[in-house]
Amino acid sequence: MTATWETATTDADPLAALGAARALVGLLSTWEARLVSEAVAAGATWEVVGGTVGVSRQAAWERFHDDVHEFRRRVKSDLHELRDRHRQEMLEMREAVKSRARARGRRGY
Repeated sequence: MTATWETATTDADPLAALGAARALVGLLSTWEARLVSEAVAAGATWEVVGGTVGVSRQAAWERFHDDVHEFRRRVKSDLHELRDRHRQEMLEMREAVKSRARARGRRGY
């Protein structure tokens, strides 16, 4: 993003600067949507989000609710994946402990 900013603000060729400015707008829009998603996930209301970006709560919801929904879906998916991996690791650990205990029992310890 820094290189894009530098090009947009310093390139002597106005068309190169314009192209960089358009790319920067796209990057900032994506970043803004992510920040809104994180804010809503942390408990911010649409009214607060709208006030922060200078629109009504309804306009904020219209503009960002799909991004927030996708963010929640990804977080939920990541949590399920983490839970499943944790369960698998716990099962493997339990089996390893049982196996060691059986091995010790056979050796007469």
